[in-house]
Amino acid sequence: MRIGEIIETTSVAFVADSLELNRPPALGSLVTVHLSNQPSTFVFAVVTHGQTTGLDPSRHALRRSTEEVFDAAVYKHNPELDHVLRTEFGAALVGLSVDGLIRQHLPPQPPPLHYSVHSASAEEVNLFTTRLSYFRLLLLSMGPVPSQQVLAAHVREIYSQKGNDLQWLNAAGREVAILLQDDHEALLTTLYAIDPGVPQ
Repeated sequence: MRIGEIIETTSVAFVADSLELNRPPALGSLVTVHLSNQPSTFVFAVVTHGQTTGLDPSRHALRRSTEEVFDAAVYKHNPELDHVLRTEFGAALVGLSVDGLIRQHLPPQPPPLHYSVHSASAEEVNLFTTRLSYFRLLLLSMGPVPSQQVLAAHVREIYSQKGNDLQWLNAAGREVAILLQDDHEALLTTLYAIDPGVPQ
């Protein structure tokens, strides 16, 4: 499903304009960008943040209601808001698929401007997350949300999409423990954030 269009792009990440106001994709979710000049190639990325702002970056959006309780239904369906607000999301590049072969490293080139961003399908999620070496790339990502919290959100999101697969969750926890073994505080913080509250 198409969810956005790339408006900024680098070798490690991109920013996309969300197709739906106030509803960026979930933090940590897996998204894809298909490269039309290479039909069998697409890149994978993990959503690192989302934000809704005014169209003019130098000014804050203005308050839209004088009511004590804001009417969310009116706000959601007011077409005038499309002209004054925008919702964006950022995503860290974590891999690519070339002719059906999945690689978990940065792509050789960033995805182009104005290309479409799609939610990863269930099949793409299962194929890409079979291996977990891309966790290292996520921990190196830079953005407004700390990378450890992005990784934790990603693990929770994929765990849910995999139908609460405890075997995968345990493997993800072990990978996180290896990557953060030299930083005990960061390790505990990340593991607590990953914990879905399910008895193990």
